Amino acid sequence: MRKILLITYIFLFMSCDSIGDKNSFNRNSDLDNISFIIDLKVNEDTNEDVFQKKKRLKNLDTFIQEITDMVLNTEDFCLEYAYYISEDRKSVTLYEKYIDSKSGIIHGQNFMSGPFFDRFFNLFTIEKFIVTGPATDEFKKFTAENGFVIEYRNSVD
Repeated sequence: MRKILLITYIFLFMSCDSIGDKNSFNRNSDLDNISFIIDLKVNEDTNEDVFQKKKRLKNLDTFIQEITDMVLNTEDFCLEYAYYISEDRKSVTLYEKYIDSKSGIIHGQNFMSGPFFDRFFNLFTIEKFIVTGPATDEFKKFTAENGFVIEYRNSVD
């Protein structure tokens, strides 16, 4: 019985040994992932509806569901894509994460040439656009040439 307990203890101890290993995870600075944190204002004067509040809110929900489904179903390089709506439904935070800057460019190209571009800017006004992670010069050039004003932030680790 003691041998079984000793073997079990040794097995558990050895399997947990790597938990404290500082090399068992990636630092943000070691990754190529870039994330978008975009603060949006919901436009009051959208022509997405007939200026009826209930209909506007329903259209907002429908739009968010449609664009989210499209991105997640067609862009396998997108790691995360989600809209977070304030309680008063007047502002939204859009969070996007891509495997690298090249993927961010492809997403931007898809967005600008796709069916949601005009509707997006009809429904929302960009208040702040932050990109976190190692955005490449190519990515920065692409976004600047297309009129996006972005605040870039890098990891401090």
